[in-house]
Amino acid sequence: MTNRVCGAPAGAAPAAYARSVRRRARSISMMTHLARPLHVILADHFADPGASRHPLRLRLASGEEFDCHAPCFDVNQLVLVVTTSDGVARAIRPDEIQALDERRARWPAYAGLTVATVAMGAGISALLVPLLSSFTAVYGALFGALGGGVAAAVVPSVLASVIPLGYARLLERLGPLAYWRTILPKPDA
Repeated sequence: MTNRVCGAPAGAAPAAYARSVRRRARSISMMTHLARPLHVILADHFADPGASRHPLRLRLASGEEFDCHAPCFDVNQLVLVVTTSDGVARAIRPDEIQALDERRARWPAYAGLTVATVAMGAGISALLVPLLSSFTAVYGALFGALGGGVAAAVVPSVLASVIPLGYARLLERLGPLAYWRTILPKPDA
């Protein structure tokens, strides 16, 4: 027979029973969960279409380390297919991967790109719009700034998908404005 108020056994105080339930819930939440398998981590990461545009650095269990791009995780065969900087496609099993990092630009690089494209768009449009239409230079600058803002949002993804090796070289030249983000850490780390 149970207490109607909170589902506690008959004769138990509802407050004491509630405390024991909270204690059990806390102990369950503090349990350590099993680590996710590598193929699940890779499938989750590369399921995002934006993840495939960043250059990668792979370190294999054999000690080989190389840069690559255009990653695709094949969930049927459980392999990561990448294109090396030499243009060779390689299929790598998750258990061969020791470390996996991706190169990303920091926010100051994106901010600089945005400021530059907005300023160029505003300047060029302020000069050309009055010559080509009945709008004033102010309207031209506003239209150009809007176009520059749209270009700043689109250019990185288009550049990464159209010219992946050029995008990788650009990120290398950015120096401190780009960083390596760890996807799979080294086992000794």
